[in-house]
Amino acid sequence: AAEPAAERVGSLAALTEAVRKREARAEVRRTDPENTDAGLLATIGLYGGAGERDAASAERGVAQAGPPARTGAELLCTLPDDDAVDDRTSALVPEFLLKTAVGCDSATRTGRMAEYPVDVPGLSPTFVRVRWKGADRDGEARDRAVEGFRTWLTGKGGAKASGPAAPGGLAVFGQDGFRAGSGGHRPLAGSDFGALADPGVLPGPALPTAMTEALKRYREANGPGRVLFLLDSSGSMGGLWEGPGGAPGIIAQSLAGLGGRDEYGVWGVAGEPGGSRPYAEVLPFGKHDRQEAQRAIPASAQVRDLEADPYRALVAALGFMAQRGTDDHRPQLIVYVTDDEDDNRLTEDGRLGDLLASVRAGRIPVVMASLDSGGCDKGKPDAVISEASGGRCLDTKGDLVARLRDE
Repeated sequence: AAEPAAERVGSLAALTEAVRKREARAEVRRTDPENTDAGLLATIGLYGGAGERDAASAERGVAQAGPPARTGAELLCTLPDDDAVDDRTSALVPEFLLKTAVGCDSATRTGRMAEYPVDVPGLSPTFVRVRWKGADRDGEARDRAVEGFRTWLTGKGGAKASGPAAPGGLAVFGQDGFRAGSGGHRPLAGSDFGALADPGVLPGPALPTAMTEALKRYREANGPGRVLFLLDSSGSMGGLWEGPGGAPGIIAQSLAGLGGRDEYGVWGVAGEPGGSRPYAEVLPFGKHDRQEAQRAIPASAQVRDLEADPYRALVAALGFMAQRGTDDHRPQLIVYVTDDEDDNRLTEDGRLGDLLASVRAGRIPVVMASLDSGGCDKGKPDAVISEASGGRCLDTKGDLVARLRDE
């Protein structure tokens, strides 16, 4: 049965506590705060509006196997993959996704209704006009076109601004589950998708300082982390080496996502067949001044006229990281940057099956960063390894540097 409206509004802590009282196995999931504003705003609520709650405890309340979903739509689309998980999981996502992110899965999904945490800042679409240098011809016509589009989009100009007859662009927003931007903020096209027509006064926006502080606390919630970068240094990488877009430069730039207390190192993966180890140290593992490390990596990394053995390198990396995580619960990560030219070394003689067993047992996420646009296609070794470990597979279909920095 649906909850009374009054019980669907309150602090995020009270709402999640009520969920767990109703279902002992209840889970709460949030999107990646480093990838979505909605996830970061939910984090502000998790930590308390004034940041009074312990971040580590709050993070344990939304912990899950593997990385968080990158978007709210992805979260709602993947929950139905497991009926039991879908039944017991609450999702911290924007309200409108209850209407627009539920048609992406053919499986029967659990019906959902919105609840309204009063300490999670609001998120509202913003109209932004973009200009660029040299686009100054026909200025008056451009101004009229932009203003006309804004009037159509926002309904400003005297027309009715909410309800089934909302005009122009507001009708489109209404179809997608949005509320009016003023007045009582009523749903633009009804609330029959699990929303409350009137949940009371909606929270205002977050200050930039609050968002910055929440992101900082999120990154530090589990203490400083450990990251081991594996850099494919085989001969085939020669054309993917120089400059900021080359493999060493990609790793150097991704260090911007690490802090001064984090520990990290870089191995160059290439070696003689049958050699004692399949890598050479590029950057010693430990704490580093970021700028010094960013200079040292491109200076020390070298392409070698040898093949890479990704299987042996990943097995060695898993063992290396396991030795450093025996006495604490600090987050750990392995990142392998490669052109995939030596993927055959992963699949020969049943090696891939053995490696998958190792990464599942090791519980250390492995990010496979492929410099091949198809490296993360379904069934490819990179995709299979990252999924088995709870990590991500990244390729050149997206911005590798930005996505590695977010990891």
